[in-house]
Amino acid sequence: MAQPDTFGRYRVIRHLGSGSFATVWLAHDDRLDTPVAVKVLAENWTHQLDIHQRFLEEARILRQADSAWLVRVHDIGTLPDDRPYFVMPYADQGSVADLIARKRLQLDEALRLLTEIGQGVTVLHRHGTIHRDIKPSNVLLQSSPVGQRVLVADLGFAKAIDGASGFTQAAGTPGYMSPEQGSPAGDLDVRADVYSLGAVAYELLTGRRPPQPPVRVPPSRLRPGLPRELDALIMSALSADRGQRPPDAKAFTDRIRAIRMSPGSRRRTWASRLRPVGRRTAAVAAAVTALAFGTTAAAGSPGLEFTAVRAAAGDLHLAVPGAWAQQFHSGLSPGVDGEPDAVDDGLLVATDIDAWGDGDGAVSGVFAALLPRERGAGGADGLTPTVGAVPCAGRVERRTFADRRWRGEVWYWPDCGGALTMAALRSTTADRTLYLEVRQPDRRPEVVNRIIAGTRLV
Repeated sequence: MAQPDTFGRYRVIRHLGSGSFATVWLAHDDRLDTPVAVKVLAENWTHQLDIHQRFLEEARILRQADSAWLVRVHDIGTLPDDRPYFVMPYADQGSVADLIARKRLQLDEALRLLTEIGQGVTVLHRHGTIHRDIKPSNVLLQSSPVGQRVLVADLGFAKAIDGASGFTQAAGTPGYMSPEQGSPAGDLDVRADVYSLGAVAYELLTGRRPPQPPVRVPPSRLRPGLPRELDALIMSALSADRGQRPPDAKAFTDRIRAIRMSPGSRRRTWASRLRPVGRRTAAVAAAVTALAFGTTAAAGSPGLEFTAVRAAAGDLHLAVPGAWAQQFHSGLSPGVDGEPDAVDDGLLVATDIDAWGDGDGAVSGVFAALLPRERGAGGADGLTPTVGAVPCAGRVERRTFADRRWRGEVWYWPDCGGALTMAALRSTTADRTLYLEVRQPDRRPEVVNRIIAGTRLV
């Protein structure tokens, strides 16, 4: 189809994409001065009355459901050749499929997306509708003043639940459709959508579609460290026997939400829980001074120079390898997971602060924070270190540390984001506990010892 100039009052800008039955265009509503997406029935279906009706039924469902979790229909019209079109918000951030193609999602982000997708499907089920084609490319992302919005879209295969026993045509997308959808005249119910939600969850967490049913490879085999209850939920949703699946989208979504909020999935290193109040990168030199004590061969790291780093406000002075002091965050405060008293103050120094939480083994750096006094006795006990949203697996080595300033325990994970070390250390001079996290490409305990020895309260 050649690019038209307008659809009604909507000025066409460019083509966005095409599916089996329709084409979508980016347009502009000059009257309201806003971008919109216009979905138009494809030309080859112009004279197919049943396809016409399916297209219009999609618009009706979306309009009647009128949910923040679904694409909304703002307007509808007909072209001179009798093809219908309807007007929707423009999803400027693409689809979840685009997001998965760009990066591996952190666990919390994947669970957030899945929760919001599930809420959209729950709205459809309450409306009496089965979607039948839930997949990442049919979930759109839109920016808004309050953050990213998730919109379930493309109801071209949607059918009323009341007529489920009368389906006469197989519908869906292989890899996401339930086994019963592959049989014409299959007796479907909302558990077909639950299977699709399980398939989407599998891909959000692993980056891959699940195998064809029956699915026997759990997502944790591709992404070790996932919570066991999450693994079990996804595998139950993907069961070939729909009687083993959660009964509907709400039940599935409620369990995803509970897993996301559970302590087991929220236990991470303190640094991954925090957001910066202020970032300082280019101005790092103003807060970094060379230490008078250089690292010597006796310290086990010949030729490695350390620098002192101090937050603009706070009690901590750190000693870090000078090569690491390229960027830093100071004045960190609790930011997520409902723990408003996680730390009193924190400082992150790293070669690349943006990649700190992504599990990039090439990043070297130090995060230090003072735990509140009421957490002092427990130190960092109970924390499961997480890099790139994946809990660290494998062996852990423990050792004690004691010098004139600090006494406590050090944990080392050799296979977690390079070489990850955590420590909980009690001050010998004040009623405070230091939480320390060190990442470096390889194991150098002497560097960790030097960082601890050079950390002091002022």
